[in-house]
Amino acid sequence: MILFEEHELDAQVPDFEHGGFRPARLIHRVDPLFGHGTRLIEGAKLAPGGGELGTVVEREGFCPFCVDTISEATAPFPPEIARNGRVIVGNAWVVPNVIAYSSVSAVGIYDVNRHFLPLNSLTRELVYDVLLAIGQHGKAVRSQRPDLVYSSVNANYLPPSGSSLIHPHIQSSHDLVPLGSQARLLEASKTHLEAYDTPYFEELIALEDAQGQRMVAHMDPFVWLVPFAPTGFYEAWALAPGIGDLVELGDPDLYQLASGLALVLATYEQIGVQSFNFSLIGATPASREFGASLLFRIVARAPMSPYYRSDVTYFERLCLEAMIDYSPEEWAQQLRSNFGTTMSG
Repeated sequence: MILFEEHELDAQVPDFEHGGFRPARLIHRVDPLFGHGTRLIEGAKLAPGGGELGTVVEREGFCPFCVDTISEATAPFPPEIARNGRVIVGNAWVVPNVIAYSSVSAVGIYDVNRHFLPLNSLTRELVYDVLLAIGQHGKAVRSQRPDLVYSSVNANYLPPSGSSLIHPHIQSSHDLVPLGSQARLLEASKTHLEAYDTPYFEELIALEDAQGQRMVAHMDPFVWLVPFAPTGFYEAWALAPGIGDLVELGDPDLYQLASGLALVLATYEQIGVQSFNFSLIGATPASREFGASLLFRIVARAPMSPYYRSDVTYFERLCLEAMIDYSPEEWAQQLRSNFGTTMSG
């Protein structure tokens, strides 16, 4: 029912030792859920290596998420969302997002007391606090706006992942319309259940358990595995069969998710990864009708480099959405004016 589609392609590379060309292993895979293609190659090191973080992670001047500025630099929530204006768990704060990424969006700061947290400092307890706080905010939003059924929690960590700030944080989104990844998740889950009378992720877990090669761990209610056709380097997934809507996650569930995520980040630290994106997408309350699971995905990004910030964030890398900060119509007008000047000249 779930097909792991793989094709071995006929490829060759130059043979510098003996001259001519030699065969090279090249495998093309298709992700059975999202439909994208992945090419597995040999003989090259495509994943960027790590380097020194240097002084770029040190605070210089203003930071809106540090403890001495956050109260003045961020706005309070209305009292029906947060009684005291912010959602605070331990040293984690959740505040309104100053940029309208979605109908209702918020930012969760892991620790307002620490401007930078290396991966080995993103412990289970620290991750749990920020997930718990962002979850409390999400439940409050849904109680006030039950129509905002498309919920997600996402993260950019350091500029190579598209983050505009060094201070580690996550972001939540509650919307009337789905992310591209949510739309695909819902569509595939419905279609699969109608065709095979089995929830997609239940079958996927059974297949991965049977094969064993990509299964990582069962941490109830989450199952951690590596996807058949990754979208990027060192990607990992966590599925929660039986939990479809993000606001259904209870405190113990968030603790288990934090535990698994901290282990992934510790492994990233071991292999020299410095930056990452993650995305936790919910499948809406309607998921109960077709057995869809929420889905957590994390992928490594390039290492730090002075003055470099990627234009690809979690939106493009994991959510199948483009994030554009200009009007296409105004850009077309600017182009037309230059085209007109050139043509008239």
